Amino acid sequence: MKYNMKEIMTRAWDIKRENTENMFSLCLKMAWAEAKEAGSGKEEKSLKEKLVDKLNFIADNTPDVYMYNVYVSEWEGYGKSRTYFAVYETRKNSNHNAKYDYGFYDNQTGKYVAGRHDLTDNCSLGGRHHLDCSIEF
Repeated sequence: MKYNMKEIMTRAWDIKRENTENMFSLCLKMAWAEAKEAGSGKEEKSLKEKLVDKLNFIADNTPDVYMYNVYVSEWEGYGKSRTYFAVYETRKNSNHNAKYDYGFYDNQTGKYVAGRHDLTDNCSLGGRHHLDCSIEF
């Protein structure tokens, strides 16, 4: 995170002018604290970002028997713009390959369309068991 040093220094001087008895180092610390609080902003994530986070959460919280690769693909064509979600399941020294289709996000309308599997459910890959995920849609 980059901060605007001029704004921080200006704010420190403003704090100093409000109460001239404050030491400038304290004013500077207060200005930095304000800048960091504003920079850490509790900005709401977009639906698309939440869907990608949920997909990664599902892939990370599965048994280690298989290897899981998250697939997020942007597609544009025929006047449409979409982001497709999937997870590929493979296994070393085996021909095992499986694809879990989680549908797509329509970039134009901002809506999620579930595939065979749904990211809004709290189920693991293939619906094997319930996951405790804090990501809300």
